Amino acid sequence: MARRSDHTREEIKAMAIAVGRNLIQENGLPGFSARKVALGIGYTVGTLYNVFENHDDIVLHINAVTLEDLLAYMEKRLGDDDQESHASDLDVLKGLAACYIDYARENYNCWSALFEHNLSPEAPLPVWYGERIDALFGFIEARLKPVVGKDEAEARQTARVLWASIHGICALTLTNKLTLVGVETVEGLTDSLIENYVAGLKSR
Repeated sequence: MARRSDHTREEIKAMAIAVGRNLIQENGLPGFSARKVALGIGYTVGTLYNVFENHDDIVLHINAVTLEDLLAYMEKRLGDDDQESHASDLDVLKGLAACYIDYARENYNCWSALFEHNLSPEAPLPVWYGERIDALFGFIEARLKPVVGKDEAEARQTARVLWASIHGICALTLTNKLTLVGVETVEGLTDSLIENYVAGLKSR
């Protein structure tokens, strides 16, 4: 068992986040525990809780990495502004939906942990975690500007409504529930959603 002096506080935190994320990636959130993380980094659970506030804090730090990873995935695939300038508004949004669904497919357990983990009602969402969420939505909002115009509040609201809808389709897809609603492909459902949503926005 490693001694506490072997690593700095920040090094222990980074190791714990990496090991914890691997646990979730391999076994899902139900397979995660602070004891397994401590064992994986060679420290005691007590040391772990000297670095993190509690169990929720560990999971939030791991989920923050997933949010950053999702944003990087989107930026790599959709971040070419010159390429997007030649695409229609619909194609940009359809590409965004496809990108989100592909990420969830490729990283299902980590993606699912973002929504499976619930803080207690009394626990406020940390500012640093909210910043990760805002960065992700900022990327989405920027691609909605051609549709909703320069109104920041409307872009913000539209981004969240559209994301919630795409997320619902994604969740149905990855839990094999799409057949229950009589839809053969996820692409058909997201394309229909986006086409009708954008048409509604433009008609206002």
